[in-house]
Amino acid sequence: MTLRSVDLGRVVRLTMAMVAAAAAVAALSGAAAPVSLLLGGAFMLVNVHLIRLLVSRQITPGASKGVAFALLGAKLLLLSLLLVAVFRQFPVAPLSFAFGASLLLVAAVAEAVLLGEPVGGAGDDEGAIQD
Repeated sequence: MTLRSVDLGRVVRLTMAMVAAAAAVAALSGAAAPVSLLLGGAFMLVNVHLIRLLVSRQITPGASKGVAFALLGAKLLLLSLLLVAVFRQFPVAPLSFAFGASLLLVAAVAEAVLLGEPVGGAGDDEGAIQD
């Protein structure tokens, strides 16, 4: 198996394209709620952005681990409250929302397995995972 580098920007773009395509198919076929699908995809993209900000803050020299954990807790609380508010305030279809949210995972796996640039030489075992 070849190791691949993952480009977060490409994962985000692929997720947005897949969410838009799935919402278009849902709107044309009536099989799912396209607005709920879009909300699920947007929710996960915001979550990825917040995680990226937390990680970049954590890896800066001299960063406080206590502040990072407090920010992580605040992020989880904020996203949980936002999720509850969306489901209470708007008529969101839970399965469509979950499908839109899961497309980020699909894009990340596709990036790691297929789309990422191979690390090391092509065709050799330098970048392979050893058992």
